[in-house]
This record gives sequence, structure tokens and C-alpha cells, in this order.
Amino acid sequence: MKITTRIISGYGLFIAILAALVLYQVITINNMQRVNKALKDINFQNAETSLNAMRDRDLVEEYALKSFLDPEYLKQLEPSQKDYDADLRDLESSATPGEEQDSVKRLVKSWESLTAKLELLKNGLRSEELAVSLKEELDYLRVQTRAVYDASLHSMSEIIIRSEAAGETAALVLYSVTLFALAVSILVSFLIYRSISKPLANLTEGTRAIAEGKFFYRLDTSRNDEFSQLAKDFNTMTQRLNELDELKKDFVSHVSHELKAPLASMQETIHLLLDEIPGPLTEKQKRMLQLNLQSGLRLTSMISNLLDLSKTEAGVMEYELKSRDLIPLVRNAMAEFDLQAQERKISIEAAFPDAPLPVECDSDRIVQVLLNLVGNAVKFSSKGGIVQVKVEAVEGIPGNVPDSWRRLIARAEDGKPFGLVTITDAGPGIPDSDKEKIFEKFHQIKRGKKVVGQGVGLGLAICRTIVQAHRGAIWAEDNPGGGSRFNVLLRPGREGAEAIPRASLPI
Repeated sequence: MKITTRIISGYGLFIAILAALVLYQVITINNMQRVNKALKDINFQNAETSLNAMRDRDLVEEYALKSFLDPEYLKQLEPSQKDYDADLRDLESSATPGEEQDSVKRLVKSWESLTAKLELLKNGLRSEELAVSLKEELDYLRVQTRAVYDASLHSMSEIIIRSEAAGETAALVLYSVTLFALAVSILVSFLIYRSISKPLANLTEGTRAIAEGKFFYRLDTSRNDEFSQLAKDFNTMTQRLNELDELKKDFVSHVSHELKAPLASMQETIHLLLDEIPGPLTEKQKRMLQLNLQSGLRLTSMISNLLDLSKTEAGVMEYELKSRDLIPLVRNAMAEFDLQAQERKISIEAAFPDAPLPVECDSDRIVQVLLNLVGNAVKFSSKGGIVQVKVEAVEGIPGNVPDSWRRLIARAEDGKPFGLVTITDAGPGIPDSDKEKIFEKFHQIKRGKKVVGQGVGLGLAICRTIVQAHRGAIWAEDNPGGGSRFNVLLRPGREGAEAIPRASLPI
């Protein structure tokens, strides 16, 4: 079912329930209004008519009994009799079905019997027997009239009770349907939320994976809605991106490998020329060849980085980890840049501990990391600046290690110290927003004009992968005296431990 269909169906059901509730309330209110109107227009009128009838009956009784003593009272009996008769007709026309109507019928019969005897009185009959009969009929009429009054009150009470019951029923239905509608709305909202949130979460996760270069990621396409089609298109896109990425990797690896041999041959030719084996050279010719050789070496370094990148992306970069003294490795890396530092009038200061500092590492790969960091420090330091290289043993993981690295560092065994290498330059520094990004491949800090020999932004990315394989940490921070400070933390070495082969993770 489509997402739009689910939304329309769910909220359509909710709206239908609310519409039915509103319709029921309108009908109930109309019924209650009718009941109240009947109570006002009929029952109160009947009660009042019953009271008038009781008063007129008393007058009929008074004048009828007095007429036995004085026939002149018959003149006053006639109007009272007509008034009572009118009251009785009103009660007949407005009596509600049931007890009240039955009481009125009995009252009519009693009145008709009494009316016949009153006619005898009007015709001049004055017997004691008639007087007693009239008295009995009048007493019975009083009882019947009172019964009609009581029936009117009882009818009003029943209507009031029905009105209250209708109100209570309406309130109960209102509460019940409201709770039911609320439950339905919550259920519908939850189902719609679940049908949307889960595929959105999967799509978000897939997008993040693609942003991280994981082009093998695929979304579930088993649903039967718009998200299924979106997932299919997403998978088609990632498949195409994966094909392009593989094509790019193959191209870079192939071209880098093919360039390496002729470049090495060109460098060897330059060395032969500088050694003047083919013949003597002028100073100007030597200088030009030296510049050409430096460019070749820089190009060789870039090609080596590209090849290392291809290996790390494929996860085939191999390491042989075993316990080695860190101090000689740092010294060897520093010695590579003595000539370059002298040319730029940069001094390299070093501080080493007195005792050896064993760490678990692949010496060639760690030297590659140190060469990259020391080379960057010399390259980006201003002329006449100082590059400081410090090696120290630290107990436990330093507090300034970023959280992203802290959870990846393997814990030291037997309380042995970690090896920490700190390289400080006198360069322009690194903005806070770039302190983590500089370890991503092809990322370079934009500072206006490009620095000569800056490279393509692969060195630090490869350094990060190498340090990750060592289960250590590498991070950059500001130098209080200006410039930047790069730190490399390595696990302690284990005496007598055999070498551990390990492959790198893709970057």
C-alpha cells in the first residue's frame, strides 16, 4: 500500500469517527431540546389545569350542596360546572400517553356520572338520597382530580429522568467515542510514523554510508510503496557509483604503477649526469639537474602515496607488528630532512628519553608516518623557524586524545607506558574546523595561493590508516607558541612477542 494511501485511509477513518460523534451529539441535543420543550409546554400546563380543576370542583361541590337549602345557588353552580368541564377538556387534549391519560379518562367518567346527578338537582329533585349520592360523587371526583394532578407531576418527573438519562448517555458516548478516537488517532499516527520513519532511517543510514565511500551499501526493496521505488533508484545509483569508484581505483593504480618504472629510470639518468659519468657539467647545468631530480623525487612520493592509497582502499596494506625501540625510528626520520631544513634555515630540535622506549609497530610504516609529519613541519614552517620533535613515555592514555580516537586505542598490558611522538612546527596553524578533516583523503586547507610542493592531500590520510592499524592515535592541536602540534600515540611493545601480521582497513 502506498504511503499516501495509508495516510489518507488512516486520517479518513479518524475524521469519519469524529463526524459520527458530532452527528450523534447533534441528534441527542435535538432530542433533549424536544423533551425539554414538551416538559415546559405540556406537563406544566397540565399540572396547572389540574389545580384549576380542583378549585372548580370545590366550587361545584359548594354550590351543589348549598342549592339543597337555597335553589338560588343553582345560578352560581352553572358557571363553575362549565369551568370544570373546560378544564377537563383541556386535560383530555394535552394528557400524555400512559398513567396521566388513564387518570384523565377515569376522571371524565366520574364527571359524566356527577353531571347526570347535577341535572336531577337542577330539575328540582331535593331528596336526601340525592344529596348523599352527590356527596359521594364529589368526593370521588376530588380523588380522581388529585390523581390527575399527581399523574401530571409523575409524568414531569419521568420526562426529567429521561432527559437526565439522555444527557448521561450522551456524555458517556462522548467520552467513550472521544477516547476511542484518540486511541485510533494514536494507533494510526504510530503506524504511519513507523511506515515512514523506518525507511527514512534506512535511507539516512545508506546516504551516510555513501558519503563515507561505502558504495557497496544496498537498501531493502521488498516494500510495496514509494520508498521501495526510491530504494531501487538508490541501489541503482550506488551500484553505478561503485562501478565508477572501482574504475577510478583501477585507473589510479594502473597509471601509478606504470609511471613508477620510467620515473625511476629518469632519476637514475639524472644521477648519472650529476656524477659526470658522460662528461663534465657546468654549475648551472648541475643546478638545473638537481632541481629536476627534486621534482622527480616529489613526483615519486606522490606516486607512492597513490599506490599506498590503492592498497589501503582495497584493504591489502600489510603490517608486521612487533616490539621495536621508537627512538631510532624517529632519529632516522629526522635525518631525512637535515639538508632540506638547512636550505630553508630551519632548525630541528629533538628531545628523547634516556632509556629505550619499546612500542608495538611495523617500523617501515611508522617511519613513513614520521617522514610525512616531519616533512610537513619543515615544509610549512617559516624560514628561520624551529621544528621540535619530542619522544616521551606516558602512563595511560593522555587526556588530550580526541574522543573519536580514545575508543579505538588498545589498552596497555601490565601498566607499561605508551610511546608518544610530538612534532611541533612554526607554521600558520590549522583552523579548528579542519583539525579532523585534514586526515581525510584529498583534503587540503585553503589559504589563498597554493604552496609550492603542497601535494594532493593523501599523506595524512595514509598516516591515519597506518596508525589505526597499530591501534594507536594521531591528532592535531594548536601550539601555544604558534603553529601546529601533531601527536602520534603507539601501544607499548611486548618483550619476546612474535611478530603479528595484520592488514589495513580501507580508508
